[in-house]
Amino acid sequence: MRLNYTFPNIPQMKGFSVDVENVGDKLISKAHGSKALIFGPLFKLYFAYHGNKRLKALMKTEEGNIYSLYLPPMPSRAHVRHMETIIRNLLFKETRPLAATIGVTSRCQLECAHCSAASSSRVGLELSKTEIENVIQESVDIGVTNITFTGGEPLLRKDIEELVAAVARRDTVALIFTNALALDEKKALALKEAGLTAVFISLDSSDPAEHDRLRGRNGLFLSVKEGVKNAIRAGLAVCLSTYATNESVRDKKLSQITALAADWGVHEISVFDAIPTGRMIHNEEIMLTKESHLAILKEARELNRRYNGRLRIVTQSWTNTRSGLAIIIGCLAGHFQFHITPTGEFTPCDFTPLSFGNVRTNSVGNLWQKVIEHSAYRHHCQKCRMQMSSFREKYINPISPDAHLPYPIAMIDSHEGCAGVKKQGSCNF
Repeated sequence: MRLNYTFPNIPQMKGFSVDVENVGDKLISKAHGSKALIFGPLFKLYFAYHGNKRLKALMKTEEGNIYSLYLPPMPSRAHVRHMETIIRNLLFKETRPLAATIGVTSRCQLECAHCSAASSSRVGLELSKTEIENVIQESVDIGVTNITFTGGEPLLRKDIEELVAAVARRDTVALIFTNALALDEKKALALKEAGLTAVFISLDSSDPAEHDRLRGRNGLFLSVKEGVKNAIRAGLAVCLSTYATNESVRDKKLSQITALAADWGVHEISVFDAIPTGRMIHNEEIMLTKESHLAILKEARELNRRYNGRLRIVTQSWTNTRSGLAIIIGCLAGHFQFHITPTGEFTPCDFTPLSFGNVRTNSVGNLWQKVIEHSAYRHHCQKCRMQMSSFREKYINPISPDAHLPYPIAMIDSHEGCAGVKKQGSCNF
């Protein structure tokens, strides 16, 4: 597949274009126009990086090569938009989001003790299909190229295929997080036909009994296994979503899950840090130690080398390392990402229980602006704020254990005041 990348929304790149073609695992680019000598080398380096010996395509589709489920296929129209947002942010100092997670329902078949989406109460009506479609359009308008549906359990929405289609037809990648209970063969095929790129399936342990115990439902592990099989048969990319605790890092549980994932034909594993939020918002003892962060990074690097492109492990701990590209990425919340709850509350990410307003009374663009202008998010932070004691002391600890989440950040600001960030990258709250 060959695609011409142009950037009509960036005046500084007028007249510049680049042809991108996938030849096997590799991406070949050729720049055109009067500014080819300026921007061409950057694109050549970027595309040469994807498809090298250390970063092979996980999956080849009609839309392009998939190198990570967090990136659009390359080349593709969604990736053209993705590159445009990246360029506007990094080269021209704009702050536009790349990704949005949208909670489409609070309903779920499970009652996981570690659920990050749980609240002490559920108030308000869930967003309608029309409201979610409006949110999708407004998100795309400000730069989003990756929309992930979460819950609750998003497959419980009868209109989920229509919502997926609403994303896909806007040259945007559609993803779903699911517990796999409803991911039968028919549902997987319907989602693929609607335009879904991938499913993220939750797996807490490679031991069936342990996974079922943690999620409170017997037989759930078998549903995960069947869901993976159904998704792959339908042509969807599959990621196993898990999380790291100090205990699981010590026992090298990631290696066990990776062996299982390779046997099942999974494409990627996403390892989130254990973060005190949702039902465990005040359980700060679950946070990873510095030693655990380093250990999970080392284990992931070793596994990526061992499996050599058969699948890929992505760890959230990497964003806290402050090394290499991690310095640029850092905390995604209010920088590259935002989250919208099933009732329309706008938060910096799905782990941050702080609301900046509701999409029913304000536009996505205006709410995004409120986040990036707030003293806590005005400057890029090089590590996850929800894992920083200074941020938690100021914005999380004041939240009552019985409060409905997400909690209005304006309520905290009005009581505590905002000292703000002293300098870029310092994250002193």
